[in-house]
Amino acid sequence: MIELWTILIAVVTAAACALAGSFLVLRREALVSEGLAHAVLPGIVIAFVLTHDRTSPLLIVGAAATGLAMILLVQLIRRTGVVDRDASLGVVFPALFSMGVLLANAELADVHFHADCIIDGNLSLAVLERVVVGGVDLGPKALWSMGAALLVTAAFVVVFFKELQLVTFDAQLAGALGFRPLLLQGVWLALVAIVATAAFETAGSILVVALMIAPPAAAILWTDDLVRLLVLSVALGVASAVVGFFVASGIDIAPAGPMATVAGILVLGSLVVAPGQGLLARRRRSVGAGLELDARLLRVRAEASGLQGDALREQLGWSSGRFERASARGLAQR
Repeated sequence: MIELWTILIAVVTAAACALAGSFLVLRREALVSEGLAHAVLPGIVIAFVLTHDRTSPLLIVGAAATGLAMILLVQLIRRTGVVDRDASLGVVFPALFSMGVLLANAELADVHFHADCIIDGNLSLAVLERVVVGGVDLGPKALWSMGAALLVTAAFVVVFFKELQLVTFDAQLAGALGFRPLLLQGVWLALVAIVATAAFETAGSILVVALMIAPPAAAILWTDDLVRLLVLSVALGVASAVVGFFVASGIDIAPAGPMATVAGILVLGSLVVAPGQGLLARRRRSVGAGLELDARLLRVRAEASGLQGDALREQLGWSSGRFERASARGLAQR
């Protein structure tokens, strides 16, 4: 039963992260997920100083608050036009993460922060924290928090799908049509911050970043349709979680690392075999274009010179293989 709960938590977490990260990848803002995974630290530290309770919901509230603060600061710096998009993010999130480290050293010098809480997470331990109402065990707290984050994010995508699509691909047109792209982007980034915060303790910063970036990055290679891309991103994220979990179980380690590894392998595999944008497909198109050019050149030279066979091949200076392939391509086009 514990394994089943763990898989469910992993699946819901992967689906929420993949859906939240899709529009970040499409807008070339994937680094936002990395920033959020670090910027939540000062909020966690401040909330723990106030409550001295590791299970307090204020830890999530504090983490979400600093995540939103990071997004607002980045947007404000970008509006100045002095610093570009990536540089503004690179300025803000290291500053917030450094602040968190300083606060931890100053206020929590005697408290041990294990790497599992900040970097790796531990899905297996997430099963142990339960939601109990009236003496009834309703399941792991992580499943409820990630399920709520997934439902809110999915509902927002469904309700504002057309607006998100327009703002993502042509923000200037969205503004000209009367939409408020900056407001919509801000709300979406706030949802991303909530998803990242909910997944932070359960999955750890490494897995959160991997699940937000890798599945959408792989999906983009397979389809140009936004709906299919979102569905495929979620499917690839879920596949990464499930396969990674069983790999981790087989070698008896925490599942975060194998899940992130599987997600990376899916990206590399898609990069090679995807029918539209994969390397093999591009290679086939390149070879086909070369054959097409050779066939046209062969036909023009034959008509101009009146030569055929080996005489024509020698005049062109081609190898026998190249001449035969061009001839076959020319015959196939007739």
